[in-house]
Amino acid sequence: MRKRIVRPRILLASKSPRRRALLKSAGYRFKIIDASFAERLDHQLSPSQNAMRIARGKAERARVKVRSGYVVGADTFIYFRGKIIGKPRDLNDACQILKLLSGKAHYVYTGLAIRSLSSGRIRTSYAKSKVVFRKLSSSVIEDYVRRFRPLDKAGAYAIQQDGRKLIKALYGSRSNVVGLPVELLKSELRKCVKADASA
Repeated sequence: MRKRIVRPRILLASKSPRRRALLKSAGYRFKIIDASFAERLDHQLSPSQNAMRIARGKAERARVKVRSGYVVGADTFIYFRGKIIGKPRDLNDACQILKLLSGKAHYVYTGLAIRSLSSGRIRTSYAKSKVVFRKLSSSVIEDYVRRFRPLDKAGAYAIQQDGRKLIKALYGSRSNVVGLPVELLKSELRKCVKADASA
């Protein structure tokens, strides 16, 4: 008889539809909760430290009314030649970002924080993926921005939205580039559940 896999209850401190879709496809039960945290960068910190700091802030600030389960906070951004690139200000800025990334490699960081509601402990970690863009013409960039209006996407693109037209190669977690490193989340959740069970 096959052993039934029990997934821990997750409270997702994010309104991102991409993260919601990834969690659902991974088979987790979850609820969306509010987490008001200013996503300000600390330029004294490394990209990984910034990603984890913001993710932790979301997990800590999330308002919950239950005493069991795990609050998950996450933050994703692009790192290119020493600079962190977040969401574009407007459509023109989106075009400028894609022109900047055209024909070059950049890195996608996602900070992950998991807060146990029963113990109060928080685990932080991060995922890093390398993305290499194709050489993009102005017409390809303008068409992409016009069709997808990527104003809520770090780096002004989404791999799941016709990403093959933009991306030449991807090294590392694909789900990380979408916005939530599912492989890392599974691993970190197992550690959280084990720690709670042995406490």
